[in-house]
Amino acid sequence: MALLKDKIKNLSNKPGVYIFKNRDGKIIYIGKALSLKHRVKSYFQNKHQDPKINELVPNIADIDHLIVNSEFEALILEAKLIKQYQPKYNSAQKDSKSYLYIVIGKEFPNRIFTARWTELNQKFDSWYGPFFSSTDAKRILRFIRHIFPFRSCKRLPKVPCLYKDMRLCSAPCVIPDESYAKTIQKIKMILSGRIKNLLKALEKEMRQSSKNLDFEKAQLIKAQIDSLNFLLQGWRTVPKEKKEISKTFLELRKILVKYQGFDPMSLNKIEGFDVSNLGTEIIVGSMAVFTDGEPDSSLYRRFNLKFNMLSQDDPEGIKNIIRRRLNHPEWVYPQLILIDGGKTQVSAAFDALKEKGLVGKISLLGLTKEDETIVIPKIEKEICGWKQLRLSRHSPELQLLQQVRDEAHRFAQNYYKFKHKKSFLPPSLPSK
Repeated sequence: MALLKDKIKNLSNKPGVYIFKNRDGKIIYIGKALSLKHRVKSYFQNKHQDPKINELVPNIADIDHLIVNSEFEALILEAKLIKQYQPKYNSAQKDSKSYLYIVIGKEFPNRIFTARWTELNQKFDSWYGPFFSSTDAKRILRFIRHIFPFRSCKRLPKVPCLYKDMRLCSAPCVIPDESYAKTIQKIKMILSGRIKNLLKALEKEMRQSSKNLDFEKAQLIKAQIDSLNFLLQGWRTVPKEKKEISKTFLELRKILVKYQGFDPMSLNKIEGFDVSNLGTEIIVGSMAVFTDGEPDSSLYRRFNLKFNMLSQDDPEGIKNIIRRRLNHPEWVYPQLILIDGGKTQVSAAFDALKEKGLVGKISLLGLTKEDETIVIPKIEKEICGWKQLRLSRHSPELQLLQQVRDEAHRFAQNYYKFKHKKSFLPPSLPSK
């Protein structure tokens, strides 16, 4: 027992997988942890309400562990090791047959889906799991799907479905896709824990694309590499207090997909813009930034537009603000730009995006003050239509957009008042 205590004391606080063994050296339980020391230590503190844990702990004679870089890697490794060793106290869980597995079908184009143990049969190419949390299994697939779109439908449609429009499937069932088999291989590498090997392969592929002057493909691969690096560095189980804002972002994305025909894939940064020009001599603008649903005042910016304006109206002001903002790529671009105004102001913002070649890369919405209508441009190469959407006043999506709009308006007004007050101050007397 003293040796066991020393092992626990020397455990790392990093993410990883812990392995409990009995006196015969046989693996009896495998688990994952965001902090190995904290999680393993919890087994040996106080009496547990769970009878399975109370039965497990007296049988633990030795502990091994594997350190990884992120919770995502720990989750994948845990499932892989449980599949390999089938420990007694993992498989003895009361509802072990209801745990989810991620399955890749044999048919082409390969279907990827989740299934429970009792639903598995021999008509699949490979399977990964079990995943004790169905939420984790589904989150893994959602995240992978944004990096490498795949087929999930049980029956092949005759025409591309909504997932094609959402860029979550390349529609290989309808549209020939010679690269789909390679996509499946890349997904297998992720699910088997070989993400670092995949990253090396993608980096090689990106360099070759650049060498071949195929910069569009190189940029796509770069986005895939960045997303995979996020898995290695930033994956965390979503805290309960953040689940609501995540749901709000998801609903906003659905609106953008449905009415604008564009899916930003991730949506955690929104920039709001407004113009204040109550006088003829003072014309100012503002940029308010919300990250993960919260205002980030350190990123706010204000603009003096007096010397940039061809005419003194809001659309011209909006165009100038967006243009000047986009001249600063070092300020990380948002996934969504929100304009305080209607069609005219949104059209002006679109012109600025077009000038910078960012149409289809940053989503664009407007929000009117009069009736709180969300103004959505349908965008192809140009604005080809409009949708004016009115949500319930209690809608979290509308309330978030209102907060961004109102914060941009407040910031613009404060800057206007500052400039207005300054214009009435007497000139400084020369020093003697």
